[in-house]
Amino acid sequence: WKYIVIHHSATPNGGADSFGREHQKKWPNGLGYHFVIGNGTDTDDGQVEVGPRWKRQGDGIDGAHAGNEEYNKHGIGVCIVGDFNTGRPSRAQLASLRTLCRSLMQRYGISKSQIRPHCDVRKGHTDCPGKHFNLQ
Repeated sequence: WKYIVIHHSATPNGGADSFGREHQKKWPNGLGYHFVIGNGTDTDDGQVEVGPRWKRQGDGIDGAHAGNEEYNKHGIGVCIVGDFNTGRPSRAQLASLRTLCRSLMQRYGISKSQIRPHCDVRKGHTDCPGKHFNLQ
């Protein structure tokens, strides 16, 4: 792993299961993200769900989250449930994101500069993770 790519769901609710059902329509391996951080709708606020792509990474299944081959292959996709063009992530979501990122950074030697918002890896195609999400 070289990167962590941060996304928002751009939906008011959801979770790994519901997103996985939608993604299954586009990708045979379902949920494109490796992790989903809940907002209290489908799962608890701040709950980190581990997606099937993370569990099956030894099977050679790349992510389907970045819209960019390099970041799908070498980037860990983390989706935070919510629309951060109209609102902000909760404190619990941000705390879970920090804990998850720190753990992944330590385990895989990923530097802070390699944590990227989706809009940076797919320039001009998305504003994800939203204008109210502060990566810092």
